[in-house]
Amino acid sequence: MSGHKRDFRLLIFLFDFLLLNAAFFTTYYVGQKTGNVSGNPGKLLISVYVVWLGVFIAAKRYRLDAYKNYLGAVLFSGKSVVFLAYGLSVLIVLFHSASISRFLIFGTCLVWALLQVLVLTLVRCVPHAKWNNHPVKRSFRPTGISNISPSLLAADAFLLGLSFFLVNFLKRGSFRLEPFYLELLLLLLGLWLAVSFVTRKYDHSGFQNYSYALAVCVKTAFLATAIISVLIVAFRLAYFSRFQIYGCLLVLLVFEAAFFCVYFLFRAGRARQDDVESIEALKRYIQQADLPCQKQSTENGQNSDPSHMKIVLDRIIKRFPDLFEFVRTAADVEEISDAEIALLNTQDLESLEILPGQAFRLAINFERVNDVRWLNKFLLEIHTKLVNGGYFVGKVHSQELHKQGFFKRYPRYYGEVFYVFYFLIHRVLPKLARTRAAYFAFTKGRNRCISRAEILGRLHFCGFKVLAEKEIGENLFFVAQKAKTPSLDESPSYDLIIRLKRVGWNGRIIEVRKFRTMHPYSEYLQDYTYRNHQLKEGGKLRNDFRVTGWGRFMRKYWLDELPMIYNWLRGEIKLFGVRPLSRHYLSLYDQSVQDMRKKFKPGLIPPFYADMPEEFAQIVESERSYLQAYKCHPWRTQRVYLLRALKNILFRGARSE
Repeated sequence: MSGHKRDFRLLIFLFDFLLLNAAFFTTYYVGQKTGNVSGNPGKLLISVYVVWLGVFIAAKRYRLDAYKNYLGAVLFSGKSVVFLAYGLSVLIVLFHSASISRFLIFGTCLVWALLQVLVLTLVRCVPHAKWNNHPVKRSFRPTGISNISPSLLAADAFLLGLSFFLVNFLKRGSFRLEPFYLELLLLLLGLWLAVSFVTRKYDHSGFQNYSYALAVCVKTAFLATAIISVLIVAFRLAYFSRFQIYGCLLVLLVFEAAFFCVYFLFRAGRARQDDVESIEALKRYIQQADLPCQKQSTENGQNSDPSHMKIVLDRIIKRFPDLFEFVRTAADVEEISDAEIALLNTQDLESLEILPGQAFRLAINFERVNDVRWLNKFLLEIHTKLVNGGYFVGKVHSQELHKQGFFKRYPRYYGEVFYVFYFLIHRVLPKLARTRAAYFAFTKGRNRCISRAEILGRLHFCGFKVLAEKEIGENLFFVAQKAKTPSLDESPSYDLIIRLKRVGWNGRIIEVRKFRTMHPYSEYLQDYTYRNHQLKEGGKLRNDFRVTGWGRFMRKYWLDELPMIYNWLRGEIKLFGVRPLSRHYLSLYDQSVQDMRKKFKPGLIPPFYADMPEEFAQIVESERSYLQAYKCHPWRTQRVYLLRALKNILFRGARSE
């Protein structure tokens, strides 16, 4: 992130905080005719600061793109004001602070809104303001009456009434309601139905699976809780029991979770939408033969003037002036005609499916892949639209770049805390089988945290060959070529314990179990990493970006290899011996050593720690010497090598990398 953007975001933070204080103290002075804040108003001021900070972060008021046009900025500010009112009302109701002035609460929110509109209007009047003519994107889509399910509506109303009476029984030991609690039931029922229509809760056409339906229920519960809190504060309804209100909404949410579980168990004919995450799914999704590279032909009369490429692309990439040079340097695109270029700005499959198949030599998508829900399907669809040898240019806001920007945006210690929560939500949850569906139900796949290794591995998995990558602005751009069919030899995994195919005794392929130390899809990048970085001392890949931070720690102390004890117990490996290697890594050895390796069972502790070679050639010779000695004197060789390895590990600090 540039210094100019950081300064601008800091200015937004400080100016917004200044407007909030001006709104609060102005309202307080109008109501009390004094500026001395103490007692309940002082507690309210602290609550205002806390809720405002949460709103500032949650609503992302620091985003620069939120202020590109006047109307969009006003709507964005109005949403923040509503969130502030919701948050303050919930806090007041929860802590039963009924004595706090309603005028001070809602007056602060109103004055804050007016001050923001005034400032935005003054900025708009500045000559040559860059954000005056930007169109406003409207994403609101009204609910179609024809899609509303009457049975869902009736069932939900029944569950609400049941929850209300059940909570009343838990509180008073009787199902009989107090006279004024009938009013509360009617209020909750009307409010719940209104909020449910806004969140499209009864629109059965939007239900894809159980997690999506449950996500809508949770959103409805949160919104209803906020609105009922505002009503209690605004109309002094503190005589209503908080246990009755919030308990009813909580019990209703539990009932709805159980109801939709049964609903989807008995709902027939639903085709579950999953991404292509395995070889079996890949075979079902796409069928292709080998891909010979298709050469450019100009016999059809299409424009082949090299200058037209820059003319076409310059219309789109003004925000990325280095992109054209990057694409031209990485790929042979000078003679591609206008008709063979697909300039995309999309995140969904529907917009790709209408394009003709195998019709383009260059496809550029200006939307980041972090917002694509079905990412592998998306890449495979682009794969089908390109001719053999065609190029795909895309971008990703990688995990590494996001982490750098995170610590530039926040102070060091705050950044570490916030980043942990961000990582757990946007990186861990979508990878776990039990939380993946719920995560995508809430986020629709947007703002997903994707590492550099994962996106490059996905490209190779889907049949592309990555030619180049470059950081431009806040994104990592890549150029990939349609060079092969989608991979059919392995399946990517997300689990903590992974299974790696290795060459074992007599050349038989065994599955070695290890703790995951690499990013997902890294298994498809071994050849790419070797081509670009080669090997370093110790025979490891140089600058292996596929390894995670905690993975390096686990490798250093061999923690990642603990699950290999299972392979040892099964008799697939022995305690000491040459490491089981992948086909690609084994192919780097001399043929004689390859043949020699296959004659012996691999081991858990390799002879590397006995000889400590530094170069790849020395590693090969070390293993050759060990295998020759083991062939002649197996027991003595095992004993000598094992003692030497333990000596280096315990007393000389030998560690893995």
